[in-house]
Amino acid sequence: MTALLVATAAAALLCLALLATVLIVRARIARLDERTRGRRTEVSSIIRALLVEEGAAPPPRSTSTLHAVASVVTRVHGEDREALQSWLGTNGATAIAEQGMRDRRAIERARAIRLYVRTTIEPSAILMMGMLDDPDPRVRGVAALEWGSTGRTEAIAPVLAAACREEHRLPPLVASIAIMRCRLLDVESLHAAWSTRDPDGLRVALSTGSAAGLAGVQPYAIAALDDDDPLVRIAAADALRRVGTRRALKPLNDRLAREANPIARRHLDEALTTLGGGS
Repeated sequence: MTALLVATAAAALLCLALLATVLIVRARIARLDERTRGRRTEVSSIIRALLVEEGAAPPPRSTSTLHAVASVVTRVHGEDREALQSWLGTNGATAIAEQGMRDRRAIERARAIRLYVRTTIEPSAILMMGMLDDPDPRVRGVAALEWGSTGRTEAIAPVLAAACREEHRLPPLVASIAIMRCRLLDVESLHAAWSTRDPDGLRVALSTGSAAGLAGVQPYAIAALDDDDPLVRIAAADALRRVGTRRALKPLNDRLAREANPIARRHLDEALTTLGGGS
């Protein structure tokens, strides 16, 4: 009988503990929802004041509001973008971002980069190159993509160089996306790949340069047909398919005659067909 009473009491206490836990969690969720609604209302009123009413907007209540407004910057252009950036700068977003980029936590450095780039009209090349050399790959990726999102040509060479180095290397896909967001106007911007002959760098340069329609990529692509890395040879064939001329037919045929990789052979054949030299 005593054991039954003890078990019943224990079960009751467990139920009470579970009920208390549920109530606490619900209360916390309610507070978070209230904060979220309040922040949305605050951000909406700021954006409405700046972009619709074109008047003065109140200062932010927290740094979270700065980040929320900064996220809108990438979606607008012209005077609207300038108005948001001016408000962010006036309310100390640049200083907060620069301080955050020195934070020991990688996630905070990444958030700070986003805030900095979206707040600053002309991001500092020195500062951004420093973040491209961050020990954390997530921070390097955010730095490349955010810098590329500005469309500024000066971001191309540092981003490509980061994809070619030995330490703190930037993944080729991230580098390609970042460069394609910029105004790629000439092959000299891709010098790091041509000079180092790094396989990842060559793939990035060949794919982005040819996607941008740069005819100057052709001689580099022809030279890359004999690279030891099959992925580079595939990228070279694809580049010639996009921007090659009939001058590329003989090098493509010569490479096809001795190419052992079946995937590379298919890409070579596609390039030849596109240029009018296929079988």
